Amino acid sequence: MITVFKNVKTTLLLLAFFAVNGLFAQSGDEVFCAYNGFEMTNVDIPMTEIFQAGPGKDGIPSLEIPRFTSAEKSDFLRDDDLVIGVMHNGIAKAYPVRIMNYHEVINDQYGDEQLVVTYSPLTASAAAFSANIDGKVHTFGVSGLLYNNNLLLYDWETESLWSQMKAQAVTGDDSGKPLESVVANTSTWAAWKAKHPETKVLSPRTGYKRNYDIDPYGIFGPESRRLMFPVARRDKKLPLKEQVLGLNFQGVSRAYPLALLRNTAQKPLQDNLNGRKVTISYDVAGKTAKVTDEAGREIPSTTCYWYAWSSIYPETDIHGFLPEQQNLAMQFLTGGK
Repeated sequence: MITVFKNVKTTLLLLAFFAVNGLFAQSGDEVFCAYNGFEMTNVDIPMTEIFQAGPGKDGIPSLEIPRFTSAEKSDFLRDDDLVIGVMHNGIAKAYPVRIMNYHEVINDQYGDEQLVVTYSPLTASAAAFSANIDGKVHTFGVSGLLYNNNLLLYDWETESLWSQMKAQAVTGDDSGKPLESVVANTSTWAAWKAKHPETKVLSPRTGYKRNYDIDPYGIFGPESRRLMFPVARRDKKLPLKEQVLGLNFQGVSRAYPLALLRNTAQKPLQDNLNGRKVTISYDVAGKTAKVTDEAGREIPSTTCYWYAWSSIYPETDIHGFLPEQQNLAMQFLTGGK
């Protein structure tokens, strides 16, 4: 009898979980509500891997007219604070992660070009893109939906959903269209300021009452094994929260563990992706990893948690990964986790 009761209780909990997260076959109205009011058409990713993050559509406010201050007046930042640095069209800007945690999507102007700068707190991934799609400038917001815990932004013009880490639309009229990636580096404030003393800094005067000194996602940080929502797969080649540099280039997806890059910081790593030579370097002081091609041009990449990269790019390989029977090197690399 007790066993039956436990099974019934378990079943009810599972039913509640699936109902809350929209994993049952649903009517059109139910699907519309379950996905924050977005029309789920031309869906290019499994709908079972999309979750409501909590806040609804625009519940996390994007910034459309961001304010900036100079490096000299940015006394609200500590040297070891992380920023997302973008150098584009001769303009350098820094977006403090502590502010990005509360906004995630910044629509910004770089000369005569509009970019969208994004940060996904649960996957610790930053990315910037051109806002020009098919010759038209788009404005982006926060959908309140996640794909394998990673940010799904949306555009105001078509209300298509766009995956930050896939860099493409995954629903709506624009489904399948790519975003043009722009180099965005995660760096300490001290390192970015030293390299770009003329940089502008996103101001905490955003027009919203937020305590930017508090990290609302601290319990899901790199020291924790917690995930806010389930993911499609858990690749055990690396620990869930192992930080990697993810590169999707020339039709190849590859992950470079930051632990490996730190050990090779004095000598940049050389690699070959589909016949194209690339160089991966790591600045220990700045906590910055970057990739350059043979001509020395930087290639857009992202640092993130392994679980996120391997969930969204299941075909990825890992630079330096050895067969399981010889995996002592990887154990050393990841601290034996």
